[in-house]
Amino acid sequence: MPTSQRVSREIQIRAPPTPRRVRVVLSVRQSNDAFAPALRLQNPDPPPPPRLGRPLPTMAGRPRPQPQQLSPSASTRGRERWLVVLGVALHAVYMLSIFDIYFKSPIVHGMAPVPPRLSAPPAKRLVLLVADGLRADKFYEPDGRGRYRAPFLRGVIQEKGRWGVSHARPPTESRPGHVSIIAGFYEDPSAVTKGWKANPVEFDSVFNQSRHTISFGSPDIVPIFCSSLPHSTWGTYPHEYEDFATAESVYNLMESYFKDNQTAYVFTADHGMSDKGSHGDGHPSNTDTPLVVWGAGVRSPKFLTYTEKPDDGFRFVDDHKHDTPTPQDWALEGFERVDVNQADIAPLMSTLVGLPCPMNSVGSLPTHYLKLSKADEVEAVLANSKQILNQFLRKSVLNQIEDLISAKDYETALKHSEELRRMALAGLHYFQTYDWFMLMTTITLGYVGWMVNLILHVLQSYTSLPVNLQKKAQLHPKNTSMKV
Repeated sequence: MPTSQRVSREIQIRAPPTPRRVRVVLSVRQSNDAFAPALRLQNPDPPPPPRLGRPLPTMAGRPRPQPQQLSPSASTRGRERWLVVLGVALHAVYMLSIFDIYFKSPIVHGMAPVPPRLSAPPAKRLVLLVADGLRADKFYEPDGRGRYRAPFLRGVIQEKGRWGVSHARPPTESRPGHVSIIAGFYEDPSAVTKGWKANPVEFDSVFNQSRHTISFGSPDIVPIFCSSLPHSTWGTYPHEYEDFATAESVYNLMESYFKDNQTAYVFTADHGMSDKGSHGDGHPSNTDTPLVVWGAGVRSPKFLTYTEKPDDGFRFVDDHKHDTPTPQDWALEGFERVDVNQADIAPLMSTLVGLPCPMNSVGSLPTHYLKLSKADEVEAVLANSKQILNQFLRKSVLNQIEDLISAKDYETALKHSEELRRMALAGLHYFQTYDWFMLMTTITLGYVGWMVNLILHVLQSYTSLPVNLQKKAQLHPKNTSMKV
């Protein structure tokens, strides 16, 4: 058969039945007998990918050789040892830097107390009642049978004193909560190394400033504050006897013994409790605690005919919104509610008995709880502001306030004192947080660089990537004149 006829017949047999673009390529293969021309069709569509598990075929039909597993050399092992040493050192420095950034102690030593220049202390003595793990909503709302859980204290709110919500700060544990209430500052982070059970650094408190302290309570808390206090009488009871529903009996005992109406009472809680019975985080169920104050030097209940918000809008340690609308099931909408930060309770107690505020306190005196003359109110706010200003290490408009008090311009003096207190708190907050963004950025970039370094080391030591790159560089040497 002539060659042209064989070519035509082969095209007719091999051509696909469906119309698509094909290319006819004439190839000549040399055999022992003769030159036999052959035709093959090339499809522009890519071939299907090979199935996994089989070696990739080559043009010669041979399997492609698999890359050999590389074993680390002596130099690689030495480099890995240095990487381990560098990684340990890097993480140690970063851990220490995190503690230095976020765990700076708020305690400042070397300051003198600032006693308030009151005409007379509002009360001769003060009783502090602290419930363990009592959240505000469960205290104020009725139970499932419509009865209130603390009827005596509810009667106090409606007839004798003032009330509100005390906002705690994480960690919402017993010791940090008592430190905020009694010392007026938020827990020294170094106390975490002792499980919140001891004082790693001595600090001032209302107990220290008092003439004598009598304390009876939980064995986990009372020894922390009173064991090293010489002017204290204290005792503890077993855990199974813990019961916060003793406010009425304590009140009746004090009033029947002294009979002078010169005792002030403060009832609050160290922290709240979640629905699951846990605490420690910053959820409102853990941070919102009740506050009820009554007795000598405390204002009587104020019935509101309209919404009145005494909140000054400043937030030092949290974003809690004070004096929010009272839930209807509390049935206390008509009584003035004054919310505070938990640290504000310390200057409140100090002022009630005429003592200096604890020297490391960051609490703002809640004047809406106090029944004072204008002159005494200004003196109390000024003493609180001076005490905070001493921590801030800054002198400002003190002389001007002193002149206003001498001129009996109490309204202006009160405004300047409160403004001075806000400035001091803002300054303290700045010194605790001023470099957080820069330091966290540095730490983040350091960790990213460390991870990139490890990835490059693994690719270089345990994969064939460097060999493949080297072969590719040898096969395709750089040639600026070559057109790619």
